[in-house]
Amino acid sequence: MKVNKRLLVLVIAVGFVFMNLFAQEKISIVPYPKEVKIDNGYLKLSNGFKIGYGNQELAPIAELISSDFYTLYKTTSKVKKGKRKIQLDYDTSLKEEEYTLIIDKKSILIKGGSYRAVAMGATSLLQLGKQQGAEVHFPLLKIKDFPNSSYRGFMLDVARQWHNIETVKQVVDLCRWYKIKFMQFHLTDDQSFTFPSTAYPNLASPNRHYTLDELKDLVDYAETRGVTIIPEFDAPGHTQAMRRAMPELFGDSRLGVINMADERVYKAMETIMEEMMEVFHTSPYFHIGADEAWLGEFQKREQTKAYIQKRGFDNAHDIYLDFMVRMHSIVKKNNKKTLIWESFAGDGSRKVKIPKDIIVFAWETAYQRPESLLKNGYTIINASWKPTYVTPGFRWNPDYIYKWNLHRWENHWNATPAYHNPIQLENNEPILGGQMCSWEMSEEQQIPSIHQRVPAISEVLWNGNNKQEYAAYRKRYLQTDNKFNQLIFPVSIKKEGFTEPDYEGIYYNRENKFGDVASLTFTPSLPNTKITYTTDGTMPTEDSELLPSTLQIDKDFKAKLGVFDKYGNRIGYKLVNYQLSPIVPKVNGNTLALRDTVITRPNIEFIGDATLTFELLKNGAEIRYTLDGTKPTLSSKLYNKTIIIDKPQVVKAICFYKNEPVGLMYEARFIKKDFEKNITTGKKVTSPENKNSPIYGMNKAVDGFVDKDAFWDSQGGPAGIIVDLEKPTPLQKIELFTYWDGHRYYQYNIELSLDGKNWTKVVDQSANTEKATERGYINEFTEQKARYIRVNMLFNSANPSMHIVELRAY
Repeated sequence: MKVNKRLLVLVIAVGFVFMNLFAQEKISIVPYPKEVKIDNGYLKLSNGFKIGYGNQELAPIAELISSDFYTLYKTTSKVKKGKRKIQLDYDTSLKEEEYTLIIDKKSILIKGGSYRAVAMGATSLLQLGKQQGAEVHFPLLKIKDFPNSSYRGFMLDVARQWHNIETVKQVVDLCRWYKIKFMQFHLTDDQSFTFPSTAYPNLASPNRHYTLDELKDLVDYAETRGVTIIPEFDAPGHTQAMRRAMPELFGDSRLGVINMADERVYKAMETIMEEMMEVFHTSPYFHIGADEAWLGEFQKREQTKAYIQKRGFDNAHDIYLDFMVRMHSIVKKNNKKTLIWESFAGDGSRKVKIPKDIIVFAWETAYQRPESLLKNGYTIINASWKPTYVTPGFRWNPDYIYKWNLHRWENHWNATPAYHNPIQLENNEPILGGQMCSWEMSEEQQIPSIHQRVPAISEVLWNGNNKQEYAAYRKRYLQTDNKFNQLIFPVSIKKEGFTEPDYEGIYYNRENKFGDVASLTFTPSLPNTKITYTTDGTMPTEDSELLPSTLQIDKDFKAKLGVFDKYGNRIGYKLVNYQLSPIVPKVNGNTLALRDTVITRPNIEFIGDATLTFELLKNGAEIRYTLDGTKPTLSSKLYNKTIIIDKPQVVKAICFYKNEPVGLMYEARFIKKDFEKNITTGKKVTSPENKNSPIYGMNKAVDGFVDKDAFWDSQGGPAGIIVDLEKPTPLQKIELFTYWDGHRYYQYNIELSLDGKNWTKVVDQSANTEKATERGYINEFTEQKARYIRVNMLFNSANPSMHIVELRAY
């Protein structure tokens, strides 16, 4: 009897697990809903079904569902107020961003606590559908869903790299598809001023600004889809375009910031900000930027010095802080909340305090750590450089982003606290939300780079630590990603001859590279449509050149493709860049995995020797290469055997076909690392009883590498480290490698001990003035047994911090 009971329990448990897995297979929604109850069976929809709504405000969502149903499933529908097959309605018992989705055998009901909530429910419905011939099947279920974080953002930089308004709309589509609530619009920077000010029309950068009609239409487009656009006007730094356009008002190009010592500037700022707020009227926020303001030149000016005296400030930095306060006052006067980049220490200065109702994006941790911002009373949003930034030089794979959490900060830059030791706050710390930031990305790079990263961060912001395992998420993502690509470009593309057609990773466009000859077949997914294209950077129209259904290419092909219906309406758009890349490199040797890969600077670090071989994919061609960093020519060395790399070198190689260079150039910087497994390598490092000796980064001092970019940093003031050799060891020489730049020197002393309590000084360089170099400081002394080595760093001639790159003992 007991055995039968156990068997019954086991059968029930196994059945529950399989039901759970079956349920998850049916749910192709990203981010995954909070509560899901699945019944047996499906609701089937076919041509001519009706979509209804209880409140006229919801009509745009109904029209959007109808349009997207056709694009995704080729299924037609009609929209009419009243109770229909798909019904949309408000439910005042639900929270603002909470929705319910109920699918039974007869109908689909979507309810939400707000317009946005209903829109999010509609997106979940569209993600759920499965095409079955002429029908679309939906699993019978009940969903109740809402986000963990109220702020879920994505930032788009169009000031550094111009984006056509159609590409911007595709970014809005991506935000809507993955329930990203806010799209922050970085409108101004050194490169261009993209907002069309009516009061100051000369500010708009030629051929790199939007019209008022375009921006107003964009706001409406986004709001219809449940996305709110937040304008960002970045000042006083990042304003070269303003100063270039109107130096008589905002200051000359050498100033570094707009002229904050001129009261006319404040009036102009208020006017432009209010123009922006009028256009982006739906946003509850306004972002004033305020980061990375270089005051070096500004503080030298006589006008600045007079302004400091007039206002009773201590220095130019007080003017900078006061600028933030005054911009905040403008925002507040217009009934909006101020957003700002982490850009100040503490709560300001002795003379100027930063108001506590400013919301701070904690991004770099260099100006102020997130826990400090919270302690000082500020509301913060997590925009951690790593892994939420997407840039030409740095970006991280979706699985890494997915493992991240809202209370964590990391960085790729070794000068920041979050580089040495990631900052992980307690889960109960109040953080408003998070944001992914896309900086400096070109228009063609944008969607290909973010379409796989935005959904990963959406899961983090929506579900927090309760998100599913990555493997389960990825199954759902692959389905939603296919549908998203269909929505923005309803064309299937068959590729042949490409070297890595399924590539997904940090490198841009590898999936679109081919070695010799490639072919592409473009098949519109919808009837009565055609594809046209342009290669001059302009947007394709219905009358542009018709794209062949099959395209044969043996050289680069870069174009904008447009899909048009029978009425001439553009219903899809895509930028393509197919690149000839005939050289395939292979590196062998003791290469090192990079902590963070700089995509735009291909570095290969190695110990000892390395070898480099090339495979040539183009028939009848040859490879010419150089080892000195110069661009290869037809007279450069012909590649015919393995290249031995035994020292730092920059290798460049080009394929030549019929005496002409073709395809992408191979380029890599080989860095030979100074590594030695010493008796100190990997040993335990601790801090003396000194508050100036932080724990993070100490392992860098004994990692075996002399690498000036990887060092222990005291973060200010005299400090030191203690290395435990684990057993008494005879010592007679110690090599100390500090940071070097050709100018600075360090003063220090070194002590030895057998028990860690009684110390003997064996090296005294407290009066040293010898400049630090890559050779380090070599210190010899009479042999002495010791288990512990203590290095006391006393002085750095360049700045207050102490740095140890490596410590070796003999």
